[in-house]
Amino acid sequence: MIPDSDNHPILFEHIYLKETKENVSDNTDLENSVFEPDYTPYKGIHLIVLVHGFQGNSYDMKLIKNNLSMLHPEALILCSSANEENTENDIGDMGLKLANEIQNFITETCPSSFIGRLSFIGYSLGGLIIRAALPHLEEYADKMHTFFTLSSPHLGYMYNSNKIIEAGMWFLKKWRNS
Repeated sequence: MIPDSDNHPILFEHIYLKETKENVSDNTDLENSVFEPDYTPYKGIHLIVLVHGFQGNSYDMKLIKNNLSMLHPEALILCSSANEENTENDIGDMGLKLANEIQNFITETCPSSFIGRLSFIGYSLGGLIIRAALPHLEEYADKMHTFFTLSSPHLGYMYNSNKIIEAGMWFLKKWRNS
């Protein structure tokens, strides 16, 4: 029986595994190992990138940064500020700016050989910006660890031709520019 979506939230969960001989030929342990934490040892620094949402700034992610700093004091945390002034621009352009900010941060802070893990946390539009930045960060593909989004519209929004939403977006743009 499928619950009514008006009364119960719908949860989408995707698990992506690198294709290896072990997980292609034998998927029997997949159900048992999916929710186990990853305790595999790694060398280097764990860089966690936090990305804000629509019309946000890096201070919007400060609470998450503080909690992560307490949980993982050894991690290096970057609160993105590359798209603070123009979250109304093209998502692809914002992804490129984020990728450039991450690459500059890595080169200024530590050599890329010291990066052990690279994780991303995005809120709202930040999740889409992270997805747009990933193709520009191919050189760190083997370091990718976590991609976590909160309230990101990965499937778009349901009523894309709604006049109320269009009017609200127009008002927000005019109000922000005033």
